[in-house]
Amino acid sequence: MDELIYALEIIGAAAFAVSGAMAALEHEADIFGVIFLAVVTALGGGVIRDLLLGVTPPKMFVSYVYLAVAAVAALVVFADAYIRREKYRKHRDRLDSINNMFDAVGLAVFTVSGMNTAMQQSDNVLLILVLGMSTGVGGGMLRDMMINKMPKVLRKRVYAVASLLGGGVYYGLFALGVHETIAAVSGMVVIIALRVLATVYKWNLPAIRS
Repeated sequence: MDELIYALEIIGAAAFAVSGAMAALEHEADIFGVIFLAVVTALGGGVIRDLLLGVTPPKMFVSYVYLAVAAVAALVVFADAYIRREKYRKHRDRLDSINNMFDAVGLAVFTVSGMNTAMQQSDNVLLILVLGMSTGVGGGMLRDMMINKMPKVLRKRVYAVASLLGGGVYYGLFALGVHETIAAVSGMVVIIALRVLATVYKWNLPAIRS
């Protein structure tokens, strides 16, 4: 399971980094801004998780592979946008859909990863679910605040709810004795499916809107 979680964290870091880099490009950040926002998006949730668990220094400052993966993913996105800048501008809608998909994958991976880390230190269900959600949404919240937007988790597309529901599936299956890998994959599938469906059908929680 540890090897699976490690592999998933690498995938999640790359996915969230792409999401952060694309958001930075939309706001015309320079190359440093693109890399910085990508790293914050990819690793911010994990830093929040580690600090809440009392793990210092956070993992991103100990294992540089996560930082390297996020930075490389950001550079790839920047290079692609720089080389094909005209096509990049013309296909904003399609790129937004791609961004949402990477965001969904990152959310799923880091929710499960955060829960797995919490489960190694506590059997408190609420703590496990909240830390999973915090790991999944933390980087995205920091990203949105840094580009001066209300965090997506607080306003649209059942973002945090998807994390909690998928995390609940993971924990429930694990508690019932289902193999860890099957439980983890099932939780991630639920999160990704909910995020994709919410994006396609524009599902939102009730809110008072002008």
